[in-house]
Amino acid sequence: MRDIRRSLLAGLGALGLALTAVFTAGPAGAAPENRDFGQILTMPAAPPASALPAGAAAEPPTAWPKPNKILHVAARESITCESGNLCTATYDPTRGDYVVYYFYYCDTYTLSNWVGTGSYRNSQTGGVTAHFYGKDGGTVTSVGPGGSSNSYNWSPIWSLKNC
Repeated sequence: MRDIRRSLLAGLGALGLALTAVFTAGPAGAAPENRDFGQILTMPAAPPASALPAGAAAEPPTAWPKPNKILHVAARESITCESGNLCTATYDPTRGDYVVYYFYYCDTYTLSNWVGTGSYRNSQTGGVTAHFYGKDGGTVTSVGPGGSSNSYNWSPIWSLKNC
């Protein structure tokens, strides 16, 4: 009889511990809460038509390889550049708004038809510096984590490396 009581008490104790663990623990494998969801990137005013080079309206700006995410935003609007991304915005004269590129995957991206003023925000993690290159392949500027510009001239930039 004594052994049955001990077994019963031990079983109830184990059940109590298991229930406590279930109701107090979070989901299995849950990552720690991250309050850094990104940083704000603001578009400049739309450039006057006279500021665009002749023929600029014929082709939209592009980046190759294709960035992780692309969206269009009106002039003077703001978006969130999600953590882990280098976000860039350049004016798209074919649509009359800004096209925003989210560069997430580490690569060197070739830029076409990026002319005039735009903006950028480096929301990458781990201390990653982005590099912007000119026509000859030389570095025009480097942008550390948190670096940004709401009025950047993309005309001399021919490629970028986000990592």
